Amino acid sequence: MSAQRADVSALRVEMQHVAAEPAPADVRAAQVLDALRRVLPFDAGWLAVRDPERRCHTPLATVGSADPLRRYFRTPEADTEVEQLGLNRERGPMLTSDIPVPLPELKAWGEHLLPAGFRSGLAVGLFTSGGRHVGFLSLLSDDEQGLDSRDRRIVAVVSSLVADGLDRAGEIAETARVVEAAAAGVVLTRGGDVLPLPGLREDRLLARGSRVLVAAERELAAGGPRTSFLAATGVESELLVRVTAVQCAVPHLDHLVAAVLLSPPGDQRALGPLELRVLGLVVDGTTSVPAIAAELGVSADRVAEALDAALLALSAADLPAAAARALRTGLRIPPMLRD
Repeated sequence: MSAQRADVSALRVEMQHVAAEPAPADVRAAQVLDALRRVLPFDAGWLAVRDPERRCHTPLATVGSADPLRRYFRTPEADTEVEQLGLNRERGPMLTSDIPVPLPELKAWGEHLLPAGFRSGLAVGLFTSGGRHVGFLSLLSDDEQGLDSRDRRIVAVVSSLVADGLDRAGEIAETARVVEAAAAGVVLTRGGDVLPLPGLREDRLLARGSRVLVAAERELAAGGPRTSFLAATGVESELLVRVTAVQCAVPHLDHLVAAVLLSPPGDQRALGPLELRVLGLVVDGTTSVPAIAAELGVSADRVAEALDAALLALSAADLPAAAARALRTGLRIPPMLRD
């Protein structure tokens, strides 16, 4: 085996280990740059995550004299220039020798990197194995011949492993599978987009704009890091699914704000859809029997019976206690989901 192949094989294994570590993203990013520095001849490195909705890059780790890159990526033109160079789309790493215009004509190089003494470099957008853009890697050298096509091939081999290790959606999905036994799930973004969670299937209940997602977003916005409720799997369906929404926002880092998961309904304590819809209204603040009856289109007697059953099932002495326990246990169907 050649020395180059040995370097690449060892680096791949190391990147897989880094990605699997239960460490904060900035710690893993620093480990990535340290591993790359043992194999590649660069003087400064920058590893950042990208927020596509704010069009900005946030550094997780740097090595060497990376202040020029920090200053550059604080400018509003930085993401536009990166886009123009094609580094915000999935492609191979780009050497400075690949850039089709003279370096002084680029803001990054003309105003920041060349004055700092850098003469060559390599950059690549970081895309996960599933194709999601999560970040940006830049390596710089004081030597015009410091980074070459061999180095580009090495970075190309490991770039998706690096991206997978920095992808917060993967961390969120792993937590969801362990804590919630979730079968399906999505992650919501600050701008209202819906992204898949790795390893979890998609479901029509979690489609963008669905009432389930709207209900989850509203409840999280009302306060608290987490909410849970039940929802019917279809129109007039007696089959229910548990919906759990969890805040996961790291505002200074990226645009991911909440995970919404579907799992089995669990113990419903013999409460049927009517009782659960009544509890949903009670939690929402509607406690008058006639008002609940009017909302659900059933008789007051049926509502009274449903309330009695709910109080018994929740071991609650009154409606405020029942509302608190229904909210805590998720034994309710929110009003906007009742049909």
